[in-house]
Amino acid sequence: MDVPPTAPLPRLRLWLMHVACVVSLAWPALINGQPFYFPDTTAYVRAADIAVYMASGKRISTAWTEHYADAVADLAVSRSADTKSEGAAHGNDLGSGRIMAGRSPYFGAVLWVSYVVSLFWLFVVAQALVSYTLIRLSCRMLGLGGWRPVAVMVAILSLVTTLPFYVGLLMPDLLAAFAMLAFVLLAIDRGRLGRRERWALGGLMMASAISHLTHIWIVAAMAATLIVARLWRGHGPQKDSASALISAALAILLGLGSVALTDSVVERQFGRAPQLVPLLTARFLADGPGRAYLRTHCPQAGFAICAYRDRPPLSAPAFLWATAPGEGIYLLASPAERAAMASQDKAFAWAVIAAYPIEQGAKILRNSGAQLIRFDSQLLNDHCNRPTPCGLALPDADRRRLMHSLGGRSLWPQRLITTIHYGAVGFALIMLAAWGVSMSRGRATNAERDLARWAGLIAIGMIINAMLGGAVSEVQTRYQARIIWLLPFVATLAAMLWRQRSASMIKR
Repeated sequence: MDVPPTAPLPRLRLWLMHVACVVSLAWPALINGQPFYFPDTTAYVRAADIAVYMASGKRISTAWTEHYADAVADLAVSRSADTKSEGAAHGNDLGSGRIMAGRSPYFGAVLWVSYVVSLFWLFVVAQALVSYTLIRLSCRMLGLGGWRPVAVMVAILSLVTTLPFYVGLLMPDLLAAFAMLAFVLLAIDRGRLGRRERWALGGLMMASAISHLTHIWIVAAMAATLIVARLWRGHGPQKDSASALISAALAILLGLGSVALTDSVVERQFGRAPQLVPLLTARFLADGPGRAYLRTHCPQAGFAICAYRDRPPLSAPAFLWATAPGEGIYLLASPAERAAMASQDKAFAWAVIAAYPIEQGAKILRNSGAQLIRFDSQLLNDHCNRPTPCGLALPDADRRRLMHSLGGRSLWPQRLITTIHYGAVGFALIMLAAWGVSMSRGRATNAERDLARWAGLIAIGMIINAMLGGAVSEVQTRYQARIIWLLPFVATLAAMLWRQRSASMIKR
């Protein structure tokens, strides 16, 4: 006998459902045998580990400290002497005190604690719990009460979207989607959220903002859109959007403040501030207009990059990270040249746009569009079965676990998983289009109007995310995959509300 949708579950069965939902949202990492690494993961953990080691007077150490013993020794030397080595760098160079900006030490500290306590599993469980809580809160706020809508939503998101894979990824990526959901929930608050829930959602946005620079821009764009929408309708940003806008403002200020604080601490520690890599320079050169600018305006323009105007075309990653002679530029340049390229990055980008506005504008649109539709599952297999060693940046025990995991043995069917994800997103777009037509022809409910606002705000967040990935950095599938699951999420909510409206009309 079926349980009616409104019938509550017994307490034990309800708790079992909660546990089952959280496990479902973390299944890829569980099946894999360990959470998923990304190359930047080690940088986050290593920086936090060394900071704790030095701050504790070398009393607190882990397997990471032992693995990077030479780097720690170099750091000790750099603290007692002004070491300014010349020559090629390799990312963060502790020996000379060169620290690259862009990686949040606060997120690194969270990863480090989760490693010390649980070999990263605490981080995975926390992300699954936050995901589940946001799903439940979203259903409740839209009037989809009871356990069934939540269970259906968890099943869909776990089986056919990117969400569970990013729950298990040791990166700040999923926090971008968390911030977007927290913002739209606060945007339709209208007194329906409790004080603790508002504080929790605001805190989640702040945690996202201090975890990565791109999240600040996404939140800012969504807040600006909400303000413009309110002003366009002649109402102004009134009470029903106050929670979202206040929380967004605090998150933006905290995010920017955390960057300033980090820069200040690093500069006091090493004698120089963290250095942002010249992402725009690399991107515009790879696009073509940047190289054309070098040919026609250098050396008169005075940019440090002018010294490399005769180099053949390079991809943005090769420009920034290649260290083999003749294959890269940035890391092979002298410290003075690297500092100049970093400080001139925005000025060079504006100069290129001023000289070639149509050409570079077209490249920005093309790259953003390419990023918007790229969310392949390419992070699951580490290919430890190849001749090239894998996981060399990990401590020995962690590397052994990596090599014995499904990803380490390249057993994940990445192509099939990608096909499922693309199919889910395609179906979600069709569903949302049909729902939009039904709303225009029928009498939409208040919950549907709220969800339509969600869809608009989330669309803005996705566009900004795509621009930050494709047009500023480099098209990488993970940039869009970290938030693309929001489309099937919104589409499933729309389907539930549409069905609810149709059922109520039939009863009349």
